[in-house]
Amino acid sequence: MKPVFFFLLVLLLTPAAPCAADDDLQACHAELRRALRSGNTDSLAYAYCHLGEYYAYRDADSARHYCLQGLEHANHGRPEPYLILLNNLAETYVIAGDLPTCIRLFRQADVEARRLRYDEEGFRPSVLTSMGVAYRRMEMPDSALWCYDAALSLLGGEDTRDEEAHLLTSIAVFYANTSRLDEAEQYARRAMQAADRCDDMDMVMYAYTTAGTIFALNGKNGEATRAIHPALAKARAQGKPRFELKAITYLLSMFYRMGNTDSINHYMKEAEKVVPRMPSMSAEVQGYRETLSEILTKMGRYRESLALQRQQLAGADVNAQTPIDRLYMQMARNYHGLGDARRAMECCERAYALADSLHASDVETRLSEFSVKYETKEKELEIARLNERQLQQQARTMKWAIAAIVLLAVLLFAVLAYLFRRRRLKKEEELKVARSYIEGLERERGRLAKDLHDGVCNDLLGIGMQLQCLPQTDESRRLLALMEQVRGDVRNISHELMPPKFRHATLDETVEAYIERFALPEGMEITFTKKHDGREWAEVPSQVAYEVYRVLQELLSNIVKHSGATQVSVHLALTPSSLALQIQDNGKPYKQASEGGIGLSTIEERAKAVGGRFSTSMHDGRQSRLFEVPLTGSNNG
Repeated sequence: MKPVFFFLLVLLLTPAAPCAADDDLQACHAELRRALRSGNTDSLAYAYCHLGEYYAYRDADSARHYCLQGLEHANHGRPEPYLILLNNLAETYVIAGDLPTCIRLFRQADVEARRLRYDEEGFRPSVLTSMGVAYRRMEMPDSALWCYDAALSLLGGEDTRDEEAHLLTSIAVFYANTSRLDEAEQYARRAMQAADRCDDMDMVMYAYTTAGTIFALNGKNGEATRAIHPALAKARAQGKPRFELKAITYLLSMFYRMGNTDSINHYMKEAEKVVPRMPSMSAEVQGYRETLSEILTKMGRYRESLALQRQQLAGADVNAQTPIDRLYMQMARNYHGLGDARRAMECCERAYALADSLHASDVETRLSEFSVKYETKEKELEIARLNERQLQQQARTMKWAIAAIVLLAVLLFAVLAYLFRRRRLKKEEELKVARSYIEGLERERGRLAKDLHDGVCNDLLGIGMQLQCLPQTDESRRLLALMEQVRGDVRNISHELMPPKFRHATLDETVEAYIERFALPEGMEITFTKKHDGREWAEVPSQVAYEVYRVLQELLSNIVKHSGATQVSVHLALTPSSLALQIQDNGKPYKQASEGGIGLSTIEERAKAVGGRFSTSMHDGRQSRLFEVPLTGSNNG
């Protein structure tokens, strides 16, 4: 790991100063005692919520305990503090590395927020962004991007500035992790702009230090150092020495990498102005000393480095990042650089002694384990000697049989692998062709819709206006009414050709609206029913919803044209694993046209594009058509 990135990691993970933390903890416990005396469940829920927030970045187990306690008392019919506790509980599993559990809880928090119609202070964008980060860490980029896109669509207004900075910074990290540094840099710049509009210093530091790292990866060292200056200025303006020292430490590491000695000396002086305003053993001060001592050693300024290392030794048991044995070894290098061989040797001996003591218990454990393993092995060898002759005979007999079985298994595996690869390549090619066909068809639909709407409709409007200018007779009025009817029909056709929008309406709402305005021939009735179990309509991926909508249009159009039916039923069913569209009618059977329209071939191509299946059947004199789509894997978003 390069030094600059190690320093950045240390800066981002250093905890708050212990003095302030103790005051916060005392206030939280005092609130809990008052709530316990009053016996009010809402007060208890808030008290446990505040304790969980205190321990959030200090002790994940304690934070989880208090969140669970709070959820037992929280009213699930009111957003606060129920949703806050649920979100904080998910964050404890992020810290613990249990990503599947944290994703499940983030999903629950988002669903509950929609149920309670709660989105104060950008709650849902924050939850979706955190869920996207978890998906990214699980190497599920499609799901991460879906979460980021959903969060982006919810942002807007003054109340979501912090969430916008958080989201844009997370997207920048996403692109950087996939080595798409140019795009990562674009989002990092947007994140800095968003951070400039918020007052959360943690968010400012997150955005600017992330941007600095990405600039450094792109070889823009000068810009990387300039990225941190606004954060430093804001920390000074708000009188927050903790963040000021963090920024200076980051700049020192960057200037050392650039070989800029003058800037290093300047910011050393700036840091010495900040250090006296903070607890001497705070995490930020210790982190600054450790970083600076390493830089001074590499610059040959051994005495200055030793002075800082002695201060580190004084607080070695408080907020130390460097192990004590390694610290003595660094001091030995400084004494060696000063030509003091005796003290260099003493530090080396202390380092080796500490390293031996640190690892002594581990060595003892390993020796004990080795003894147990050795005794077990001796028993196994004794049994082996007793059965050696018999085993040798059996081994000779079985050797050729095993070799033949292994060879046959290898050949079988090779054949299966070849067949599986051919099948996979064929399916991928079919899917590619299907998607290309559907995309071409939709482009042509869009072009036709635009031509009808902007061309034919406007031409008909012009003709109608000319008719209105003529002397009004019964015949002219009849022609004008007919013209308006034709123009309305053309406009409806153009609207049906345009793709539906699922941002503001779910699939079931779009289908219901389409059926309500569907032009029925005289004597035909259509009924629509829907059912969902264990999954919400808003969770249906937009691509799946789009294809289901198009298939519905084609099937209803063909029923009207060819079946002569008087009763048609449309049913949508949504389960956790699948989405099904079923259309039945009492008309005469007919086959889908394969030419001259969308037809059966296009419906099958649409099914391939989303991994679905289309089938037809007859039952009790009614023709049934079923379009099923699985909602797992990539379709699940």
